[in-house]
Amino acid sequence: MTAAPLPDHAKTNRSEHRAQAVGQTPVGEDVISNGKTGDAKISICIPTWRDSADALLCSLPRMKGAEACTLLIFDDGSHDPALLRQLTRQVMRFPGPARLICAPKNCGRSHARNRLFDLAETEWVLFLDADMRPDDEDFLNRYLDAIDADPGTAIIAGGFSLRHAHPTDETRLHAAQSAASECLPASRRAEAPGRYVFTSNILVHRDILEAVSFDSGFQGWGWEDVDWGLRAAADYPILHIDNPATHLGLDPDAKLLEKYAGSVDNFLRLVARHPDEMAQTKLYKTARRLGALPGLTGFSRLFRAVAANTSLPLKLRLLSLKMYRAAIYGARL
Repeated sequence: MTAAPLPDHAKTNRSEHRAQAVGQTPVGEDVISNGKTGDAKISICIPTWRDSADALLCSLPRMKGAEACTLLIFDDGSHDPALLRQLTRQVMRFPGPARLICAPKNCGRSHARNRLFDLAETEWVLFLDADMRPDDEDFLNRYLDAIDADPGTAIIAGGFSLRHAHPTDETRLHAAQSAASECLPASRRAEAPGRYVFTSNILVHRDILEAVSFDSGFQGWGWEDVDWGLRAAADYPILHIDNPATHLGLDPDAKLLEKYAGSVDNFLRLVARHPDEMAQTKLYKTARRLGALPGLTGFSRLFRAVAANTSLPLKLRLLSLKMYRAAIYGARL
């Protein structure tokens, strides 16, 4: 696989922007560094907002290959003194160069990832969400080996798992949803490579990020990574491998349903940008069918109530959760 080359003018313009971003601190943005130096092959980039990321940050220094990495954490406007102290301690403990960047206000997940890339000085950027934890100590080495195995690789997606997660009664529904829709082997994800890009665990070459940035028009939670994956997959190869990290941040039922309800505008934006690709998905097809039904509001309420009812069988709740999301999307399509 060989990534399509960037036009020279695109490389120059983006490189100049990156040079300015690295050398200048935006107004109100604070940077804390451990002062260490050294050559690195990968920048581990972690966006966070009101999340200590302790499980992830404690595990990274113990990973094989950590010495070939630098660490960048972007606190997207948390304004939490206790969290600042926690993140600072982790930065100081990291064996290689590490920095904590604190933004003056919350600007969203896409902005945070774009800013992290602006600050990254390596050829490769590994995005990990704050609530992830690599499944084993060979996690970084697998990515390093994948880079060396195919110099033309552009994007390497490692995947999800629930190996280290401990679902409770309150988070069991989210765990079931994640297991069914996200914790997929590489062979399954490769069937629709752009659609199964989860930016909570993905390694990307800087040339791709220079050409395809994250769209800050996606506000709040949901779908910005699918949009980025589909745009990237249109021009660049995506290699799916089995190198999962556990999603520890399982949401209680009420929060999960709230996130779904708040993701409608992002889904509509995704469909508008990728109509052909989204029209092939089961979610879109179901949403369209439900959208044509009379009394859809009543059905949405019923699906939501069943999904939230912990006394019902988990399979029924999971089906109702999927139908609830399709119904609220279908009402706006």
